[in-house]
Amino acid sequence: MDGGTLGKLRNWVGRLSPATVACIYILASISWLLLAHLIFGLLLAGHPLLKYLASGGLELLGVFTMAAIIYLLTAKIEARHRATELSIREQAVRDGLTGLYNRQAFDDFLAQSIVFAKRRSESVALLFLDLDRFKLINDRRGHFVGDALLAETGRRLTRCAMRGEDIVARVGGDEFAMLLHHPEMPEGPAVMARRVLDALSEPVQVEGETLRTSASIGIALFPSDADDPMQLFKMADLALGQAKQQGRSTFCLYGGEWREEHDHRIQLEHGLLRAINRDELFLVYQPKLDTATMRVVGVEALVRWRHPHLGELGPGSFVPLAEKGGLIWPLTEWVLREACRQAALWYRDEALDLNVAVNMSPTVFAHEGLEQAIEAALHDSGLPPDRLTLEITEQSLMIYESEAVGVLERLQRMGVNVQIDDFGTGYSSLSSLKHYHFQALKIDKSFVNDVVTSSEDAAIATTIMFMSKCLDMEAIAEGVENEAQKDFLTSIDCRLMQGFYFARPMLPSEMSRFISRLTPAKREQ
Repeated sequence: MDGGTLGKLRNWVGRLSPATVACIYILASISWLLLAHLIFGLLLAGHPLLKYLASGGLELLGVFTMAAIIYLLTAKIEARHRATELSIREQAVRDGLTGLYNRQAFDDFLAQSIVFAKRRSESVALLFLDLDRFKLINDRRGHFVGDALLAETGRRLTRCAMRGEDIVARVGGDEFAMLLHHPEMPEGPAVMARRVLDALSEPVQVEGETLRTSASIGIALFPSDADDPMQLFKMADLALGQAKQQGRSTFCLYGGEWREEHDHRIQLEHGLLRAINRDELFLVYQPKLDTATMRVVGVEALVRWRHPHLGELGPGSFVPLAEKGGLIWPLTEWVLREACRQAALWYRDEALDLNVAVNMSPTVFAHEGLEQAIEAALHDSGLPPDRLTLEITEQSLMIYESEAVGVLERLQRMGVNVQIDDFGTGYSSLSSLKHYHFQALKIDKSFVNDVVTSSEDAAIATTIMFMSKCLDMEAIAEGVENEAQKDFLTSIDCRLMQGFYFARPMLPSEMSRFISRLTPAKREQ
């Protein structure tokens, strides 16, 4: 019997189930034994010794046959076990939808690749990408279409990674990652990013429907950007965010000028908490005037940071960082306490009855501790509640529409005033004005800037003024910088104004002197 026939026989036996093999063996053994004893009895009847030896050989053959069958069955069971184990292991590291590696497997590959690259002084590039506007497609066309788009994205990314050593993974809902081992530097990662963007920009056909999407990509490099897996992923994620800010459907490398800008932001974020705790923050106040009498009717509190290395910083430099970094709430608490303390001090020591306004970030407006923080600031300072005004944006009313009225009503019961800041720049519904009586609407400075030269801005300012009168609210124009703007606002019966034309934000002592200078002028009138 040649090797080919033996191999076919082995494969045929290997495909049989253990029960079938056992039955075949039993039947074959019984038939063989009966036939052999019959033949031996006929041929060796007169030779007992030969008959005995033949019977022994027959039994020995049975032993070897049994051993062979047991071996085949054991090998078959082990092969099935290995295949099952391999399948389970493969399923554990693969994404069920796209067939790509999953996040856990990718993290392991990334860690191993960095260790290997350190030993050989090589580089590694991490591309982190997600699909632009995928949520919109998923919501409008359904999860089936969304899943089909993700699966096709996985196939296209796999085709882009033509080198066998490059790894592609799906690491989130519509997030993917690519790991490039010792890419050609510095252009290699950028070349791959452009290839991916071109591949993903091609239309996708799903059930006869043509879909178009794009991707944004963030790139981080080992060892220049980070030297450990978690940090490298973080840098790639930050670069991805920068790519989205640049208009999507593009890529951004973590490094260069943007890296310096990011490092500067990190420095500010880390220093802000210290600033709150170490009295590096201070408030300046910009007066709100009744221009008919030139009397200061209130002040707006504006925070400043006296940075130990960067000098004095305005709110635009650090308030957005506080919002993103989770520090806006302690910052707001500090501003509330300090503004109320100063207003109470003016009232008690200088007999200045001033209403102080504090800006509320949308993320703070629905904070569960807002009312308690206000009560504590008023109680500790002794300031009457009606001397405190909260300036909220239209965005706050939009984001927290279901909760806004309840919060506003509780603030009203406390006696605190509420104004809508930057009115006209958002898209809040007029129902919020109907359900709650705000103290005032502040005409945004973007309309005031061109109110003299732009008929559209003049019409908007006039409309806001008319609306406030109809709703029995005040209107305050902010950002007044010249006499022409003041005269126009006066012509539409807007009396309350603030801006550089009257006074820049000033320290508490400067505010006291500013009011004292206005008082004699008012008496002379």
